[in-house]
Amino acid sequence: MTITRRDFLNGAALAIAGGMAPVQWLHAQGGGGAAPSGAYYPPALTGMRGNHPGTFTLAHSLAREGARYPGVLAREAYDLVVVGAGISGLAAAWFYQRRHGGNKRILILDNHDDFGGHAKRNEFTVRGQRLVTYGGSAEMPPSALDDSAMATLLDGLGVDARRLGAAAPLDPYAGRGMGRAVFFDREHFGRDQLVPGDPFGERMDGVTAKADAVRRFLDAAPLPAADREALARLMEGGIDYLAGMPQAERMAHLQRTSYTAFLRERAGLGLAGQRFLRGRTHDAFALDAEGVSVFDACAIGLPAGANMPQPGEQARELGKSPASRLWFPDGHASLARLLVQRMIPGVAPGATAERIAAARFDYGKLDTDASTVRVRLNSTAIAIEPDTRLVRVTYGWQGNLHRVEAAHVVLAGYNMMVPYMAPALPDAQKRALRDEVKAPLVYAKVALDNWRAFDALKARRIHAPTMAYSDLWLETPAAAGPDAPVVLHMLYVPTVPDSGMKARDRFRAGRALLLGTPFEQLERGIRAQLDRMLGQGGFASGDVVRGITVNRWAHGYSYRPNTLFDDPAAAQAALARSRAPYGLVTIAGADSAGSPSVTAAVSQAWRAIEELRA
Repeated sequence: MTITRRDFLNGAALAIAGGMAPVQWLHAQGGGGAAPSGAYYPPALTGMRGNHPGTFTLAHSLAREGARYPGVLAREAYDLVVVGAGISGLAAAWFYQRRHGGNKRILILDNHDDFGGHAKRNEFTVRGQRLVTYGGSAEMPPSALDDSAMATLLDGLGVDARRLGAAAPLDPYAGRGMGRAVFFDREHFGRDQLVPGDPFGERMDGVTAKADAVRRFLDAAPLPAADREALARLMEGGIDYLAGMPQAERMAHLQRTSYTAFLRERAGLGLAGQRFLRGRTHDAFALDAEGVSVFDACAIGLPAGANMPQPGEQARELGKSPASRLWFPDGHASLARLLVQRMIPGVAPGATAERIAAARFDYGKLDTDASTVRVRLNSTAIAIEPDTRLVRVTYGWQGNLHRVEAAHVVLAGYNMMVPYMAPALPDAQKRALRDEVKAPLVYAKVALDNWRAFDALKARRIHAPTMAYSDLWLETPAAAGPDAPVVLHMLYVPTVPDSGMKARDRFRAGRALLLGTPFEQLERGIRAQLDRMLGQGGFASGDVVRGITVNRWAHGYSYRPNTLFDDPAAAQAALARSRAPYGLVTIAGADSAGSPSVTAAVSQAWRAIEELRA
């Protein structure tokens, strides 16, 4: 599913109820979070998750509708209030306790019905078996171990980082001859065809494909002969497509030229060949190849010929390098759980880092009078008012407005909302914050009764270059055989191909589309694509699918300065302006670093607490 320019200009059916009065906005926020059993346990919920209904109602009333709310009396006081219970917000609270003492009263507010932010945990139960997976932030890049803030956090949480990050886990599918494959759809390539093998994907995994394997794959692909030859030359890597260009000019060209333009103008790929590589950048950048520079494409392992940059730090920062690891089955949700458990021990007594993913959490203990740290979910901050001695924080919760007073405040939510909560900020800082538009994407999780069709097709991971869900893969099964239940991961990035739009505008368009698309429509699309891709292996969604969770991140990856559209020096200056502290308030979150990585989230939390100390 892609977005047209007209969709964007028309607002793409953005899910905002225009004309609502402020009191209606407040009551529309809702709560939710009850599992089917009646107990409050959000990880077990299926359907629409991530930015689920109710999370954005009050925020949109401020940012989109200009709603204004009456003042209320403060009824609670804290040493620290943190807005945002994602990794950065939770880490900020933990660092604050470490700095100022465990007796400090801390309130953590979050507009979602679960803590963790993008570190979302999803659970399914299939045939009595609990399947645990991640719905957002997941892999840990090797560079995380070199960051002092992250090292301090992991050590304090009892996480053996060197052991967890040391070796690649065994692939239970490899022994069955299951690997990568590519699905070509008839709308763009003339016929529906699943081609086994994927040397281009393997290259991005750090595996050098043999020339004969590349040729076999391309010979089987429904691509024009000229494109097959151009792709083979590109993968062989013997041609310098920028030969004779001076080094300084060469680097500038790589950073200012899109990968699509390079493929078309330098490597000689036609439309079909360009389409084949168009979606390879979705997972790392939430952009298609037209929105990613040649330099950044090389950084994640895409081919560009001889004398080109090698995969480097950009990929490691994003957690997309071959050496990155999934440390916990629920990704970084286990880090969020460890942080909450350390600050509020009663939620999961005795849980260690080794057992945190399996621990049962009592959400009823998150917000009690007995605890010095409280996590208050379904709470949207709408006003931050700093004074010389304290800060007043107003938020919507359970259909009413509430206000608290705090000695310090850390804002660790979406930075683009800060200007609306704190309109007294300097204009230059507000402009910089509003520019931190987040990239939209969907992590859909599908609980399958079995994975027989994948075994029959000998495919564990499939890339679909031009379909809505461009990448899907089986996660590690709890049991060895193909009759066992398993979770299937599916990635969808709404893009605006061939539009010429800047990255921020592409992200705004994708956000509008996601917020305007109901779960039922997304579910139909998931089932239809799976039936079409896997049907020849005997797959039928009606028989195999046992549950679907759509982790909709309309506000997903933090905006990373893009050399196609941004001046690097100006972008870094804008980031510095955006995160400047004001009075007793500091700003954290990965947005402040211009990097959608867990390391950035933690390091920005550390910085925010250090600035409060100063």
